[in-house]
Amino acid sequence: MELSQRPELRQKVTLSPQVYQGLTILAMPIVELQTFVETELLENPVLELEEDEPEPAEQDDDRSEEPEEERAWDEWLDQYDDLERLDSGSPRDPSQEDINADEFVGGLQTFDDYLLDQLGMLDISEDVARAGRAIIGSLDDDGLFVGDSAEIASIAHVSSAVAEAALDVVQQLDPPGVGARNVREALKIQAVYLGIDTPLVIALIDRHLESVASNHTRKIARAEHVTEDEVREAVELLRQLNPRPAGAFSPGRSPSYVIPDLTLRRFGDEWLIIPNNDAVPALRVSPRYRQMLRSQSTVDDATRKYLKDKIRSAESFMRNVDRRRDTVTRIAEIILETQRDFFEDGRGDLRPLRLEDVSNEIGVHLSTVSRGVTGKYMATPYGLFELKHFFSGGYRTSSGMDVAATTVKRRIRELLEAEDTTRPLSDQKLAEALHAEGVDVARRTVAKYREEIGIEPSWARKRR
Repeated sequence: MELSQRPELRQKVTLSPQVYQGLTILAMPIVELQTFVETELLENPVLELEEDEPEPAEQDDDRSEEPEEERAWDEWLDQYDDLERLDSGSPRDPSQEDINADEFVGGLQTFDDYLLDQLGMLDISEDVARAGRAIIGSLDDDGLFVGDSAEIASIAHVSSAVAEAALDVVQQLDPPGVGARNVREALKIQAVYLGIDTPLVIALIDRHLESVASNHTRKIARAEHVTEDEVREAVELLRQLNPRPAGAFSPGRSPSYVIPDLTLRRFGDEWLIIPNNDAVPALRVSPRYRQMLRSQSTVDDATRKYLKDKIRSAESFMRNVDRRRDTVTRIAEIILETQRDFFEDGRGDLRPLRLEDVSNEIGVHLSTVSRGVTGKYMATPYGLFELKHFFSGGYRTSSGMDVAATTVKRRIRELLEAEDTTRPLSDQKLAEALHAEGVDVARRTVAKYREEIGIEPSWARKRR
């Protein structure tokens, strides 16, 4: 057999750890992010707090004889310096009020609560939502679904088709892979979410997990008619996935102080969303270490390589922190646009807003929006609100006005507070009262909302 070499163009999918770092940072409340930044400052020597200090003078020698790679680094460092000077912070608004974070304390959220909160923000029918709650209650400690559709259908009093639809909904929630029936399905869901669902990666999940665990790359290559290098690359991607989806959930520390990510202020007739940049310190790559990378520097090659790696890591970290701020701000802007009636006086009705709406608007995955609203707070003239407070399914009144489920709950509470305690309103009477006001809500939905706001049924409220 004659051996020969030939060039071949091949598209490869690579997934860097920075992607996971970005997802982790997005999910963090500010208090956790502050700790994470402090840890990164300790571990990466080239990363430092941005402070006003003179930078070392740089020499302007002839670079014509420098290697091309070193000149490229010098040009990058020059651009970095220019951007740093342009990015100086603007003067602080003297009329801006300081927020006392000590007034706000957050609690511990369980994994089930985290999933139920997401489920409540989706545009799904009551039957699907009820089945979805039953599925969440059936997940094991790894976040896998250990029941079956028939059992869920019986518990939730829905059809098998509705139970299957509910399982599809749960599998869209964060963290990716939750609600999968087994480890293989969990890995596939995560692969699709991360965009690494190549035919070879899916084949590894479907047919070769045992061989992957035993490192039998040659056996896999023969079975799939690919090279061992291709198998190794696919295995590296596969190892980034989590066979225990619930393991990606962190309930945080309790109690913890709640620091708002954003402040909403009114200037005349306009509203302005102000990111809380003071909560997370400004970061930069140390000018001292940047100077050591200059081609005129006498630093040895090993140190130069180390510094380049650390600078790349620092740049990626800073981009992920900035991306978190931008994503949360974009979500808040959509909230402001949708809920403007509420922000006018703090008492207006909330309009329906769903995770899917924001996901489509800003062009990200639904679970990314979920990470961006959970544990993120906005300080308003009317108090401190978690962003997910403004998300809710809704109803359309007979006049064509959309109202959020949160508004319906508030109206139910008002009706019950004004009722005659000797003749308390039943759930059916409440549904009829809402219908008379133009909101068509089923009796069982009224019962669910009444329970969620912590009010007993009519027979328990009756006073003789």
